Amino acid sequence: MIYFFTWDSEYLVREKTLAWKNQYIKKYWDFNMIHFKDLTEVDDNILNQELLAEWFMWEKKLILIDNIPLWASVWNAILNIKQDLLLEYLDKIPENNIVLFSSANPDKRSKFYKKLKKIAEIKEFNAWSDNELFSIINSKFNWKINNQAINLLIRYKAWNLEKIISEINKLLIVNEFIDEKLIKQNIMTELEESIFQVIDDIMNLNINNALDKINIILTQTNVYAFYNNLLANLRVLVFIKKLKILKSTNISETLDLKNRSFLINKNYKISADSLEQLYIWLVNLDKKMKSGKMIASEDDILKYEIEKQILKLKIS
Repeated sequence: MIYFFTWDSEYLVREKTLAWKNQYIKKYWDFNMIHFKDLTEVDDNILNQELLAEWFMWEKKLILIDNIPLWASVWNAILNIKQDLLLEYLDKIPENNIVLFSSANPDKRSKFYKKLKKIAEIKEFNAWSDNELFSIINSKFNWKINNQAINLLIRYKAWNLEKIISEINKLLIVNEFIDEKLIKQNIMTELEESIFQVIDDIMNLNINNALDKINIILTQTNVYAFYNNLLANLRVLVFIKKLKILKSTNISETLDLKNRSFLINKNYKISADSLEQLYIWLVNLDKKMKSGKMIASEDDILKYEIEKQILKLKIS
């Protein structure tokens, strides 16, 4: 029997895997259970033996394998070899051996993922919306953080459940209860959230506010990271505008918006033409850097060019 725990929250995948492990130990003890947390440290012969051999005198055997299939962003030669080896074993696993693979955001293009889709029972643990995130956090930290602080932290950490849990745990080391004031005093906003605030000002043509926020962000963030993130977010808004003009009925699915689906219903002052023009202006900065027409090594030059393009909105 093969199971696959996956989707967009590493925290949820880890928690659900641990719950399965504990439940199994209660029923069958831990003599017939093995947990591979890092396959780079596992000998190939041991991997073969544990997966393909049944344990004498035991009805069931559980093998947990973390972080397989590999994440799309991971490239590790040893892990790729191990994953290819596992692919050869999938059809040979005895029925009494229960194998649980777990991986958040796996590479869906891989042969291993495609094989699991055909033969495994897949359980997806998602945390897409604010309501779902709020419910998860509230249930875990009930009476230790108020509702307003949870909602603020969700925005500050850009819907990243792992980071939210980590920040709450750190605050609870020296605080018995967390409120909004404590969040504002101690937690830095993620680049994604800071840029979202900038974009919100740009989209509502609050240009001076946008430029002020950019200056604050760039005291803590590399200008190229800011530029790339700004482009990525503006690209989404350009496509949303275009699809709304085309009266598309499934914008969220088409653009895979997930927890950003609320952007579809937001109304902004900027016109579709002005938004597209701004995006084109900013994309051209990348072309200038790559063609040598702009000195890419000078942070101040790129900052000046970004601000200049945004200022054009005031006179367009």
